Amino acid sequence: MTAEKQQIQRVYDAVADPKPEAIVVHCSDPRFSVAFEQFIQNELGLKKGKFIPLVVGGGAGVLAHPEQLPKEFKFLKDRFEFYREAFPTVRRIILVNHEDCHYYDSIRQKILGFLGSKWQGPTVVAREDLGALSKIFFRLLGHLGMPMELYYARFADAARNKIAFEKVGA
Repeated sequence: MTAEKQQIQRVYDAVADPKPEAIVVHCSDPRFSVAFEQFIQNELGLKKGKFIPLVVGGGAGVLAHPEQLPKEFKFLKDRFEFYREAFPTVRRIILVNHEDCHYYDSIRQKILGFLGSKWQGPTVVAREDLGALSKIFFRLLGHLGMPMELYYARFADAARNKIAFEKVGA
């Protein structure tokens, strides 16, 4: 095989002896991916290896609806419990929802059966779900013994090119 045809195997850095401090749950929406990364590093002060990212469609939203979305709730619950055991350095859980979440559009019909006329659209519900999360979290996940931080990401300009984060709750 000629040298041109040989493929060079690339290698990448690993985190030696990781001691993550937090679990961060946010949506997989690519419109927000850069902002999430910057927010976690710059505002939360968590560098790579200092947090465990759980990136799932809808982010923390499934935790607000355990009865309507039991499989998705169980998925996150199981991960929290596993990571808490595997990494005892984890001391907090950070949950982020965002404006114009396509996830809420996709599950609208599931939740409509339960909420009926209370549904107010994706943006309102994604933000309101963060408020409901504190009660649900402590009722169903309080055994983890970790404080929870809630944030909401929204578009900060009319062109929808900039994103701002706000802390929700106390």
